[in-house]
This record gives sequence, structure tokens and C-alpha cells, in this order.
Amino acid sequence: MISHRRRNLGVFGSLVLAALSLAGAGGTAQRGYEASLLAGDTLRVRLASSPTASHGAGGLGGMVLGYYSVHGLPPVAGMIAVTDTGLVFRSVNGRLERTLPVVGPVRRSPQGPWRASAVSLAYVDASLGRPAYLFRVDGGVFETDAPGALLELAQHPDWLDSLTSREWTAERGLVRSDDDTAVWSVMAGVTDGPYADSLYAVFGRPSRPAGLVGERGRAAGRLGEYVSSRDSLAHDPARMTSTEQLRHTLAHELAHRWQARAGTQIAMLWQGVAPIRDPKRYGYGSASEHQAEAAAFAMHFLLSTTAARDPASAAVTLDHYELLVPGTRTLARYFALQPLFAKHPLRAWLVGAPAAS
Repeated sequence: MISHRRRNLGVFGSLVLAALSLAGAGGTAQRGYEASLLAGDTLRVRLASSPTASHGAGGLGGMVLGYYSVHGLPPVAGMIAVTDTGLVFRSVNGRLERTLPVVGPVRRSPQGPWRASAVSLAYVDASLGRPAYLFRVDGGVFETDAPGALLELAQHPDWLDSLTSREWTAERGLVRSDDDTAVWSVMAGVTDGPYADSLYAVFGRPSRPAGLVGERGRAAGRLGEYVSSRDSLAHDPARMTSTEQLRHTLAHELAHRWQARAGTQIAMLWQGVAPIRDPKRYGYGSASEHQAEAAAFAMHFLLSTTAARDPASAAVTLDHYELLVPGTRTLARYFALQPLFAKHPLRAWLVGAPAAS
């Protein structure tokens, strides 16, 4: 049994190093993977960066270690530094770095000028055995057990309103919807190849090639659909902002295919799984969508740890996946039993069985 305290030490050390670095269509369709307008999951808005003067506020210069989930994707370990030009996030592995706003632009109303908070405390979760603070930040959620400066920002201190005002800007999609060549190239890059083959090995391969979400699906804000009567997938890469988001949507929709063929099995696996707590996370209030999200999270965890050698570190990561989407751990353990993962380095830890030699 690995204690939370011991398991956190390795990840905490890595986060500290990161902090120091920064300081220097037809048929019957399943409900598709949709954009949440309330959560800003598809068109993430951000502030155009420009230098501002330092205000010497208490929150500026603060560094907060935690996990960032952008566009509903699985959380990434990293650190947020609070500056007067934005919240600068950098992942531990150095692959993700972006600047998020600290306050919105000035708006006028009959009651006078006002500025929206760009950071808010969504809720506090104790399922990991200690308080985990989940903050809504630009286009996503940041989770931490030591909120520090973020807690101050969530209370919208007066000094935030003295920062230079900037307008929101929309993040560009992967491709333009009118560029057919680019659209199909991006689609092929995700639906063909080793990543897709891994998903097909677990969920099965649809009988028809993947297509594009139709007008009705787009009007409903869907990023992807699985049409069970035709056994086909559809995606809308022009309304996604990263290849990771398209890959996640593919996994989510293929999980719906699995649901259509293994309903009884999934119902047995799902016994005792808590509901998603965040009302703005996709899958909230829908068992079917929740299960598909957990399946996509579980596959992401397994495929991203194929070179892992430290179960303690992996346990920490899986805890944070589970906190956002309960059921991820259960499905990760089940998928680890499949032939695809027979030689996965964490298989023995996940299922209590010896890994294949």
C-alpha cells in the first residue's frame, strides 16, 4: 500500500523544479461529445499578453503547484506563477506552457464599470483524503491542495482592477472549416496510425470511415458523434483547438461504441462509481457521457504511461484523473487486463497480476 504522503514526494519535487525554472446526420446517434458553452471548452478565450507595471500586490509573484485540465482534457501536473500579465502555467514535462488571464476587461453597466474575475473557486473536494481546491481558470480547471495566491485572486482583491485592461481573444481552431484538405489531413492523422489502432484494439473499429459532424450536430455544439445504427464516427476538427482535443474526442466516441456492445459488462464495472461533481465538466448528470469520459481518461492514462517505471508516481497521477472523472481508475484497471496492455509496465500494479515477460 502506498501512502498519499510518500507518493506525493516525487511529483512535488518535479513541480518545484518546474517552479524554479519558471522563476528564471442519418441514423440514431448517441449524444456526441459536445462543447460546453458555459465552461468555454471549445473556444477558449485568453488575454492578448502585453507588459504592465508591477503593482506590488500580495498575490503577484506567487507560485502554486497543482494539476491543470484544459478543455476538459486529463489533468497535467505543473505550476502556475501569478504575474501582472497573467497566470503563467508550465507543465512538469515542459510540453505545455500558456498564459491565462487574471482579470477580465472593463465592461460598462447601469450600475457602473465592472470587471469579471478570471479565477474563481469552483469547489473543494476531500476525496483524496485532504482538501483539493478546484479553480476555474481560462478554458479549464486548476486543482491544488495548496491554493495560496489563487485563493486571493478568487476573492477579486481591489488591486486586480488596477491592472491594464485587455480584450478577450478567441483561440484558433486546428483548421479552417472551409479548408477541406487540411480538415481531412488532420482527421487522418488521428484516426489512422498507432494511437487509433490502440483505441480500436480495446473498443473495436467502426465499420465505416470517420466523417464530419453534420449541420444538426454542429448546431447542437457537438465536437464528435457516434452513430450506432451505421457504426460510424464523426468529428469536427475545425472547432477544436488542439490535436489532443481531437484524440480525446476519438477515444470518447469509440467508448460509446463499446457501450453499445457491452452495456451489461459496463453496468457491472460501474457499480459504486460516484458521479462527476463539477457541473461544468462534460459528462455531469449523464451516466452514458460520464462513462465515455472515464474510458477516454483511462486510455489516456495507460497510453501516456507506457514507459513508466514508478507506480508511486503513477498512483498520484491516477488519483487526480479520478478526482475529476470518477470511474477512471476502475476502467484503467479493466483495460489493463486487455491483450493490448499485457506488457504495460504498470499492469501488475494496476491489476495485481504479473506482467508478461
